[in-house]
Parts: sequence; structure tokens; C-alpha cells
Amino acid sequence: MSERITFWYGCNVLRHGDIIHICLHVLRLLGIDAQPAGGPDYCCGSVKDGNQTAADGMARRTVTKFNNLGRDRVVAWCPTCHSHMTEFVEQAYEANFSTSHFVDLLYEHRGALAPLLKHAVPMRVLLHKHVGFNDKVAVNAKVPALLRLIPEVEVIEDGYAAPGYMCASLAAVPGAMQDMFRRSLRLVAAHRADALVTVFHQCYRELCGLEAGEGTKVFNYVHLLARSLGLEYVDEYKEWKKSGPNAGALIGEARLARVGVKFFERAVLPELVKRPALKEEEK
Repeated sequence: MSERITFWYGCNVLRHGDIIHICLHVLRLLGIDAQPAGGPDYCCGSVKDGNQTAADGMARRTVTKFNNLGRDRVVAWCPTCHSHMTEFVEQAYEANFSTSHFVDLLYEHRGALAPLLKHAVPMRVLLHKHVGFNDKVAVNAKVPALLRLIPEVEVIEDGYAAPGYMCASLAAVPGAMQDMFRRSLRLVAAHRADALVTVFHQCYRELCGLEAGEGTKVFNYVHLLARSLGLEYVDEYKEWKKSGPNAGALIGEARLARVGVKFFERAVLPELVKRPALKEEEK
């Protein structure tokens, strides 16, 4: 009998349909029965931390839905969802399931994953790491181990890890994001890396701006797994990012109409046209 899990992809990764579909495809190849769940209906409530009534309602609803699915294990993609569920939500509500992270699941099944990675991906890569979350799930060690299963991938050893648990943590600290961008570019050049590889989707969104602006190749680690597995995917977000102000033409009128042109122009387009600030700040 195959392992039955809930794959909880969360809310924030919805911009990256390719990542969600790659993860589900990998789980199927591993023989895991994965029920996908995510979006606003399965929000962990962390976005409403300032409104405890709303956060309570969202967390209670999500736990109830997971309980009703009747699966013993919820596997989170997002580090925020994982942390909020394990540190807060499971302490406040009756959860009839355990929570783990997608990296942990792949690492547990690395013996079955390895022979499926048949296609060589000749690439020398530098992993973009953070100091946070690694104490909960050892992503800084496990993701390189997973990447090394791919034929001809060379993972560079480097001790730098950015502050916080993913790049969103840097946004509120003046100069922190710019410092991370500059340091990452210096390390890519110093190690002669072919690409910078991220663990989390939010870091990927920030760093793929380096590919759009500087030509530095950036991938999420599951993109490289997909290549080695022979899975086809379209990284639309990266293409939108590269197009910047012309991204709407790539997305198309029909899709823009579904989400709302005004919403796109207010909430999405500014993110797509933003490029990393790399110049040293004036003293």
C-alpha cells in the first residue's frame, strides 16, 4: 500500500505552478499518494498574525480540513506554513496528523529517487542558504545531498548563509537585501558557478531577478530534479520576470482578465519589474 499524504503547497507558491506540478510529479514517481492542498482555503493564518480573531479562524479551518482528509501526514512546501503549524497551530487545535517538510520527505526516499534521476545535468551550482529554519529541517545539508544524486551536478561547498529563514526576512532591514545580492554575485563569480540554486520559492523570486538583470542563472532545486527525471516544465514566472514591464503580453489578456488587470498592475507587476539594487550605497 502506497504512502498517503497531504501535500500542502501553501499560498505563496501559487505564482509558481511549475514548482507545484514538479513536486506532485516527483511524489507520483516515488509511488506516494499525494492529495494536494493549498491556497487561501488552506492558509495557516500567519498572514493574519496582527488580527488574532482572523488568524484563529483560518488556522482552525485548515486543521479541520486536514483532519477531514484522513491522512496521517501533512507535508509542507513553505517554511512559514511548516513553522506556523508545528510551533503554534498544532499546540492550539487537535491535529490528527503529523507535519513534515517536502525536503525531509525527499531525503527519506532518496534511495528510491536516485535511480530515477537518469539524465545528466552538467552544472556547477552554488546553493543559496539561510541560517533560519535549518534548525527545524536541515535543508542546508539535505538539499545538497539531493542535488548530488543528479548525474554531473557539482554542488559547491561554501559557508555563507544569509540571515533569516528566507529572503522575505531581509526586506524590512535597510540594506540587507542588497548586501545579500552583492555577496551572492561575488560568490558565484569566485566559485565559477554555473548557477545559483534556491531552496524556497520566495528566495527564487528575489534571486531570479539576477538572471533578468545580470545574466546569472538561477533555479529552484526542484527544477534540476525535474531535468534529471526528464520532466518537462515551463517556468513562466522567470519569463515574466525577464520581460519586466512587458510581462502582461506574455501572460495574455484572458488570464489577466481572470485575476483582474488592476490587481495585476497593483500587486504583481511591481514585483516583476523590480531588479536587485547592486550598487554600493553612498557613505
